[in-house]
Amino acid sequence: MTISTNKTGEAESTQTGGAIADALTLMRFFLTPIIMIIIIKGWPDLNMAILATFLLIFAAMTDFFDDYFGGTERAPHRKFGWFDDIADIILVLGVLLAMTYVVYKANMLNWIFALPVGIIILREVLVGLLKGYDMTKSGWPETKFGSLKNGLSMLAACLLVASPWITTWIDSLISGKDNIDALMSTSPYVWMIGQGILWFAALISILTGFKILTTKAVAANDI
Repeated sequence: MTISTNKTGEAESTQTGGAIADALTLMRFFLTPIIMIIIIKGWPDLNMAILATFLLIFAAMTDFFDDYFGGTERAPHRKFGWFDDIADIILVLGVLLAMTYVVYKANMLNWIFALPVGIIILREVLVGLLKGYDMTKSGWPETKFGSLKNGLSMLAACLLVASPWITTWIDSLISGKDNIDALMSTSPYVWMIGQGILWFAALISILTGFKILTTKAVAANDI
């Protein structure tokens, strides 16, 4: 009887963890349009950039905690585990699209920024959504390079969104100026670092995307 009780308790705990994980996954999805609106309406205003940054960091952290509470995307006690990868894709693409829009509106869009964004978006549309769909059927575990690509994309997005207030803060510390004076003479290093990381993510996106597509083609020919 004790063993039965323990098994029941473990099952309930597992189901609770799965429910928490699903809630975190869905939270990441619903936070995406909010972050996009804040960026489009308010960036690069410092207060709005800070708000968007911390919401983005919180959304990114839900990706870690949903795995912590509920296990992998393929865990049987997760009803929305299949949506985990798709929520990641939507978050990264949504932030990059919003940033592309505001940079374009500010007449600052150039190929150095647009090209890696375009590569990542194209890769995620062609491969990421396909991957998310296949995971609902048979599972498609993430590779180390795929995880690195996701991490670099998110880090780049966070730095680009946060660049106005981080740059102002750094410049004010170095120059001793107040925030307003520093804002008028900010250095581009934070933005450049974000763009550099974005390029690394784009290159890895090409490699992993090609590997997944070729693997998929081979599997289709074997059927």
